[in-house]
Amino acid sequence: MGCPKAFSLQGGMGAALLRQKEKAVDILTTLVKNIPRPITCKIRILETLEGTLDLVRALTSTGISAIGVHARFTAERPRDSPHYDFVPEIVKISPVPVIANGASGDIRAYQDVLDLRNRCTTTSIMLARAAELNPSIFRKEGLISSSEVVQAYLKHVRLA
Repeated sequence: MGCPKAFSLQGGMGAALLRQKEKAVDILTTLVKNIPRPITCKIRILETLEGTLDLVRALTSTGISAIGVHARFTAERPRDSPHYDFVPEIVKISPVPVIANGASGDIRAYQDVLDLRNRCTTTSIMLARAAELNPSIFRKEGLISSSEVVQAYLKHVRLA
């Protein structure tokens, strides 16, 4: 429920489900009931904190194992600053782990990952762009070059 692209919204998918709470609950309930694996979902925030909290309460009541929160409104894009102030409030009411998302533009080093997790009070954070640019963003020892990442990966694969 995080995708804000026009094709998703027009098709009633992605972030469009944020406005169809009952349908989203039905989908998640069905998945939890029929798939013997942990089920998670990812949302964007709604225009109000109360609306967002109400949605989170409904979605977490389905038995999902965790919820990812992209801290932007549906109309916002990566150039727009995330609304991190929503996330700790979601953490307070969620019975399942909350994963903060939407911060790749702010993540430049491993310490940024830790700082964001602490700021949002979440169990973890989800990265896309920062990790795609350089997967070593998760190295406590610091970034290494992309060529070093590739070499390390190839060494690992050869040993497997």
